Amino acid sequence: MSKEIDELKSIAGDYKTWALQARKKFIDLRLRQDIEIRDLYIKLTRNISKELKKGGLSPISKKKLQQIYSALKKAEDNLNGQLTINFEKYTRENIEAATGYSKAITIDVIGKSGLNKITASNINKVYFKVNERAVEAIWSRTQNGLYLSDRIWSKAQKYRKNMADVIQAAVSEGKDCTKTARALEQYVLKGKKTLASEYPNMMARMGNRVPSDVSYEALRLARTEMTSAFGEATLSAAKVSPSCRGVKYILSASHPKPDICDDITGTDKHGLGIGVYPIDEAPVYPFHPNCLCITTTVNERPEDFVQRLKRWDRDPTSEPSIENWYQDVYKKMNNI
Repeated sequence: MSKEIDELKSIAGDYKTWALQARKKFIDLRLRQDIEIRDLYIKLTRNISKELKKGGLSPISKKKLQQIYSALKKAEDNLNGQLTINFEKYTRENIEAATGYSKAITIDVIGKSGLNKITASNINKVYFKVNERAVEAIWSRTQNGLYLSDRIWSKAQKYRKNMADVIQAAVSEGKDCTKTARALEQYVLKGKKTLASEYPNMMARMGNRVPSDVSYEALRLARTEMTSAFGEATLSAAKVSPSCRGVKYILSASHPKPDICDDITGTDKHGLGIGVYPIDEAPVYPFHPNCLCITTTVNERPEDFVQRLKRWDRDPTSEPSIENWYQDVYKKMNNI
């Protein structure tokens, strides 16, 4: 088992099963989303290729070129819409995976304490609201002045431009409709290197105008934003969890060389433990695009927290932090 997973199990303690489930869900979601995005690019390109192949072995006429450019514009709009739907779906699923860990812990300790004035159904309502706020936060914040929706749109525009560049290079080389269609398919399915080996003159004309992988930028954006959603939700859940003591960051085993992640995950800056931060002083996560470092909450031992809950139930003034949570989080978020 990898060092990072061992560390996750250690920090989660009695909650390690739920912590591992949350991590597995995060990885599974990333892999599934990658496949869906790649398939979307392939499907759209095949539609363009199909239209081109109608011209057979004939050179691409001016009329045919205009038809293809019109089809590319529709593909751009379609890609923008489908990517948006995809991001909305996976944003929500990543948020639910992250908060599910904290919610399970809270429901578990409340159940073990035997309290009657705090119910599982109301805890569920608290975390439902946390999820909704986290979703809103992801879509409402900006990066370099651009909302997430703007950045998705830019990827769709880039796709249309890349396809147009390949087609224009084929026209300049005098390629017929069928060969141009095959070039598009090769590029999307196998990347720029394969295209360069099979269509060297055409690629020489394009130079660096097209990326190695036409879907890479969309994949990179998806990975970064979904990791951000998971991190946003982890922090949001930590803020409403009565047993949470901080947020822990664990270095990914996939790191090829030292970077900012090593500093954040490898030092004890607040006296809480290596890689552990107060909830209100947690670093911006992910630390870089494609980051796979783990974020999780640090929670009080269940047996200790259950005892504190029982003391609080007998005398609310004996446990001020729990009383504050009960008044400011539990009751307010349930409109009690």
